[in-house]
Amino acid sequence: MIIKTRPHSLRTLRLLLGSVLLSSPAIADYCPGASYLATSCRDGVCRADAGENASNCPEDCADKSTQLMAYYTQAATCPPTNIYEPGSVSQLQDTIRSIVSSGRKVKPAGTSHSATDIICADSNGDVVRSKNLTNIGPVEAFESHPLTVEVEAGVKFQQLQEHLHGLGYSHGLASTGYGGISIGGAVATGAHGSSLLGSSTISSYVVALDVVGADGNITRYSEATTGQSDPNLWKALKTNLGLLGFVARLRLKLEPQFNMHVEVKYTDENSFVNSATGVADTVAACDYVFLNWFPGQDSVQYLCGTRSNNSVDSPFAQNRLFTPDVSQSESDFAPNGLQLAMCDDNLKCDIEARRVSDYQNSPPLVITNNATPDAEAVSRHTALTGYSHRMITLQAEVFHRKNPEFTQLEYEGAMPMSQIQAAVQYLKSVYDRDDVCQPLIGTIMRFDRADDGLLMSANHARSGVANNEQMVHLEFVEFWGYGLDDGGLEQWVSTPYSEVIKHLVNNFNYWPHWGKNDEWVFTHPAVKARNAGERSLFNQAIASLDPYGVFSTAASRRNGFSSPKEGQNFASYYYGNCANLDSDGDGISDCTDRLPNDYSGVYARIDDDGVGSGTCNVADSWSEMRSNFGTDQQQPMRAGWDYESKNHSYHASSFNWDPVWPASGGRSWEVLMSAEFTADAAGRYCFSQDNGSTGTGIAQGWNACSQVWVNKNIAAEVGHDSALLRQSCVDLATNQTIRLDLYNRHHNANLSRSFISRPRWCFGGQGDCTADRKFEQNQLKAISHWDLPQ
Repeated sequence: MIIKTRPHSLRTLRLLLGSVLLSSPAIADYCPGASYLATSCRDGVCRADAGENASNCPEDCADKSTQLMAYYTQAATCPPTNIYEPGSVSQLQDTIRSIVSSGRKVKPAGTSHSATDIICADSNGDVVRSKNLTNIGPVEAFESHPLTVEVEAGVKFQQLQEHLHGLGYSHGLASTGYGGISIGGAVATGAHGSSLLGSSTISSYVVALDVVGADGNITRYSEATTGQSDPNLWKALKTNLGLLGFVARLRLKLEPQFNMHVEVKYTDENSFVNSATGVADTVAACDYVFLNWFPGQDSVQYLCGTRSNNSVDSPFAQNRLFTPDVSQSESDFAPNGLQLAMCDDNLKCDIEARRVSDYQNSPPLVITNNATPDAEAVSRHTALTGYSHRMITLQAEVFHRKNPEFTQLEYEGAMPMSQIQAAVQYLKSVYDRDDVCQPLIGTIMRFDRADDGLLMSANHARSGVANNEQMVHLEFVEFWGYGLDDGGLEQWVSTPYSEVIKHLVNNFNYWPHWGKNDEWVFTHPAVKARNAGERSLFNQAIASLDPYGVFSTAASRRNGFSSPKEGQNFASYYYGNCANLDSDGDGISDCTDRLPNDYSGVYARIDDDGVGSGTCNVADSWSEMRSNFGTDQQQPMRAGWDYESKNHSYHASSFNWDPVWPASGGRSWEVLMSAEFTADAAGRYCFSQDNGSTGTGIAQGWNACSQVWVNKNIAAEVGHDSALLRQSCVDLATNQTIRLDLYNRHHNANLSRSFISRPRWCFGGQGDCTADRKFEQNQLKAISHWDLPQ
């Protein structure tokens, strides 16, 4: 075993890192333990001088307007494509019709918390995100269930939990530990919480789904209808992997709100590992469990929760696991320490020891002074009674505020409780053999019950796993360091976990979680052999609902899912002859183009001559702003039309300039994008702009100006010497058309920070709303003239 040592102090870690950076190049020769990327990456600026690029620091350098990125950014950053974020279910239908009739596939996306290219569209596909589908319906009876709620797919767990709490309801213990995951995505991948009382997988609580197919129409499937007429299809839909259409709405079973008493507990590692029923005995008295085994410290600690009839200790009692009371400087330094520890086993064990010490000295059960994510902990406890949802789910905002964001490699799968003891003893032998320490969160165990009403989720009842049998979700998490090639990733991050996962799938009834793991896991022969029967049934569901593979991807095909008519002309099948017509050449077929004879998108003008300042003072009036543009480069645009560029990449190929705009390297430039915007309904429309500016000074304003003009009046302005007007709103009548201009100016003579522009809008009905929706191409008509709409 590793000799346990006292953890390094922060000062010692900094000195150690400095010594490696300056005097130990040998480590960097075989492992990038001293990579500067650990310091520079994640600040929102792509720093070429620090060696950052879209591959090694996608969170800063990849184009978020065209590239979907996983929560674990280095694990999965998708190739560029169109990303749509419809604002309602009806707009979702229109978006899907527009995409499919134009001959492109659809990839549904939520919060992209998954860790593989399961999140990516096919090579000829577009992404449609559920971000703005956030309506929550009333609590009501449905079919045989007295308490249910219908939610749109983009609703996040913590949003639903707090909403239900205000009404006196809960959706039980089948809630993810991290609250920032969308309900639609969680159901699609079989995400779960942790409970020994019943199924803790959210899919088990689905009683109805509204699914938008490739034809843009909605079909409702429910437990009492589809569940009776086609049970296998119903099971498939409840863990649909995004392959059976776009799930727009879901209806979930509920129960009255209840209180949870949660305690921090510990168990002796020897009995936990070596007793014939060590794991089962440890958690037997718990209704809810989150267990962390830190093998380098021989430490097993867990949160044990039980339903309680006692009053809450505080209405603001909550679980803040993995957010210890550390200083900001310690939090900021964590990526550097972990980067170095990736190549230094002793330091890795020191950090693990610090993690355990923090857990003990800064307990995760807290009372805050209010229920908002900004609330600070006023006291910490080893036992608390609180409202159920706050005791089992971490608020996403708190987690990000207290923890640095970095990529992790996560392996996870579920197996029956009857096999976990042998698995733990195997793990112990590997951990001891390799002196393994796990400085992030140790080996995680969460618990579940098998459900014969599911087909593809990790907890589904299957051969060797009886319905309602206790199960364990076993998870391994390792820091994914910066600057690694494939060989380095395997040597310094995946070892010994690749070996472990192969052993588990070969020797136990282990089913990988679809939202975790590495891509190779799902193609492992033992995994494909184990899920062959279920895949066959699922492929029958695909043949019924998506025979042409409109929702298929490279990942789905690689993992053994298939559509019988993949590769055939799905656009013509669903939309007829008009699918082959695009009268105005804007990339949208005449079937669904709102203006089939007028270019949908924007008309862009760009200039990089004589831009001597990024100040908004050069565009105080319409005439002054207009005078800034000559005829350097101008054209209607669709790819890149929703301008959200970074790093002065106005010459990027995705903008499809004709003729090609040269990558001259000039850093001072301005762009104007003009369009007509037509209101679908009467009411309040709000428009916003954001370019990352925190103020109006040259530095806080990024020496850049970004504006939104509505009918030649400034509706939003941020940046250097700006009015710092984040958004404003106007009342429009049904079918009223306005002129919309998106103006952006950047001068980089004094600052090295890069430029971003995020224009947004929203429809608020009778009142104001928060403008956070992208401008969809099919909503706009590109205009080259300077006049107002007539």
